Amino acid sequence: MRILHTSDWHLGDRLLDKSRHAEFRAFLDWLIEQMQEQEVETLLVSGDLFDTRDPGAPALELFNDFLSRADSTGCRHIIMTAGNHDGVPVLEAASPLLHRYHARLVNRLTPDAVADCLVPLCGADGEPQALVCAIPFLRPSDVSRVLSDEALAEGQNAYPLGVQDMLAAVAEQAAAWRAGNPGKPVICMAHLTVAGATKSGSELDVVVGGVEAIPAEAFGAVFDYVALGHIHKGYSPDGARLHYSGSPLPMSIDETAYAHHVLLVDTAEQGVQVQKLPVPVFICHTREVCRTLEELEALPARLQQLSAQHGGRQVHLELHYHGSGIDNLSAWLAKNLPEELVPHFRACMWREGSQVLESTSMDNGGFPTPEEMFERKLELYSNAGEPLSDEEKQRLRGLFASVYNEALTYEN
Repeated sequence: MRILHTSDWHLGDRLLDKSRHAEFRAFLDWLIEQMQEQEVETLLVSGDLFDTRDPGAPALELFNDFLSRADSTGCRHIIMTAGNHDGVPVLEAASPLLHRYHARLVNRLTPDAVADCLVPLCGADGEPQALVCAIPFLRPSDVSRVLSDEALAEGQNAYPLGVQDMLAAVAEQAAAWRAGNPGKPVICMAHLTVAGATKSGSELDVVVGGVEAIPAEAFGAVFDYVALGHIHKGYSPDGARLHYSGSPLPMSIDETAYAHHVLLVDTAEQGVQVQKLPVPVFICHTREVCRTLEELEALPARLQQLSAQHGGRQVHLELHYHGSGIDNLSAWLAKNLPEELVPHFRACMWREGSQVLESTSMDNGGFPTPEEMFERKLELYSNAGEPLSDEEKQRLRGLFASVYNEALTYEN
């Protein structure tokens, strides 16, 4: 069986104060192409489909559109789990779509309903080909475990022990399934931190009692492959069965320092084979630190080089300037960085031993007028919730014009 493992999409995320809607759409378009070209039979998404519990209409539209198109790739199964960023009510609202698109989404798991996470994968003939144990992010209320005073005195923590109890219960159920289906692969999905994992700046620390990492040994030998989510850098904690696919896109500037990928997993009687599929860079995000005016003047050439390395992609810039000789950093950037190369930047100008002198986030092409700023805010507001009607927009524009003109009269 050919499986594609990904996680931590974080649809709806913003980076450098900028919507990433077009970037997410480009990634999902690419993913559809890979599913078709690689003849993927099963897609696993190990948690954090969305960036927030209430991701908004644009992110939900991307998700629903992806499901409708994935159905035409030949992929027979889509298995998804909820992560710590996902809102269960939002995911439950998507449930009516899932059966239509051969998808299964596991939102929650409790010790009393361990079997709910078992998803047999059947072939075209209806015979089981594999088993997926789809474990969502486990919250304290899902894995409650009471410790004795002696155990607490020894420094034991109830949460990771409760998670390990859950993993053991799932492994027991999986072993029973395998007994009736000898030779068939068993896959585990989990959204958690395995001991030894390194977090980046964008990952939300979910620490209960100060310790939340789970030892790699907690995953039973019955699992042939463990599809992990939650850590944004793809790697294998044990160098064998356990694999983080990582986030397909950088979720913070520090995550641009390494390449991102999804994982192609082939299961066969001789074992599991895993290969990386690098995700293209759709928009370059970079943090630049310039400590002198000379370094700042060399910045446009460096950004041109970065863009060329990724096929001429646009660059979104975060700049920290610690030098002198510039009175207005934003104006200098707007003048010296071509808009077609750097359409958006966030900049801070510092002085040694002092606070930030200037901090701004703006689209390139010069300073926006108050009217332009209002239109941008109007668009953001409309995209964040229910779209505004033309009549509502005109009413708001009229109110803005009245207040703005009154302010100008008062100033003069």
